[in-house]
Amino acid sequence: MSNLNKTNEMIERIVNRRVKKGEREIVKRYAILLNDIRKELAKLYEKYEVNGKLTYAEMAKYDRLRKFMEYISWLLGSTYKDIKKIVYDILGESYLDGYYLTAWAVETDTLSRLAYSAVPASTITAMIENPITGLTLSQRLEKNRAAIIYTIQQEITQGLVHGESYRQMAKRLKGTLEGDSVKAMRIVRTEAHRVVESSKHDAAEHAHKNGVIMLKTWNTMHDQRVRERHKALDGQTVPVDKDFKLGSIFGKAPGQMSGGASMNVNCRCFLTYSVERIEKPDVKELESMTFEQWKKERLKQ
Repeated sequence: MSNLNKTNEMIERIVNRRVKKGEREIVKRYAILLNDIRKELAKLYEKYEVNGKLTYAEMAKYDRLRKFMEYISWLLGSTYKDIKKIVYDILGESYLDGYYLTAWAVETDTLSRLAYSAVPASTITAMIENPITGLTLSQRLEKNRAAIIYTIQQEITQGLVHGESYRQMAKRLKGTLEGDSVKAMRIVRTEAHRVVESSKHDAAEHAHKNGVIMLKTWNTMHDQRVRERHKALDGQTVPVDKDFKLGSIFGKAPGQMSGGASMNVNCRCFLTYSVERIEKPDVKELESMTFEQWKKERLKQ
């Protein structure tokens, strides 16, 4: 089996481990957030509850509700700052894995030196922030933060109006934050997949421009979760520098298609690459070069 055929599995294994670790970190951050909110909420109930219930009228006094919401907003801001760092670290490292492993595979399979070099930080940042769905990743995270603050405010207000107990109110907030945690993890998985497919494509496109003429093929997971429009793309093969097309929808790789979120969010499709022809002379010493040897040679500072 050629290195190019093996890299998809290698990259997927590495990135899946990294994403799962990131998801555990995100869950941990939300657990800390919920605990902090519960502590503050318990203090309010202890001070101002009447017969085990905390009313809206009592919380409206002396700006208590506003101050509580400001505290929650501050906590969420801190949590989202941590989550953003987790997400960006995952995406940056995943891009490098996808790019370097694909570059190594192309060079060692074709025995061609293709002038690969270390990926600059600016390239990684540009890829992470690529606004495929109309918003950059930073904007999407900020939009989610604003939305969860609003939702929590509504939940607390309703709980106070209904005169709920501390336990009932804490349960409300737990459900809301768990939903937001799931949303954050969905972003991690969607974006990690997009970045990996982009990194592989960038490496293949670099080879294509440097004398190894390549083709790319769209692949689905061939299960019941595959959306109909992706089934229609399955098996489509085009030159690396061309777009996949489906009616008015187009794009160079999974996660980067026009058509909005419905084409890209939770996409699990992937590309495989093949060499059409080689316009570079053979470099025999590449034939048995391992990835670690290749990386040491190519990424010299």
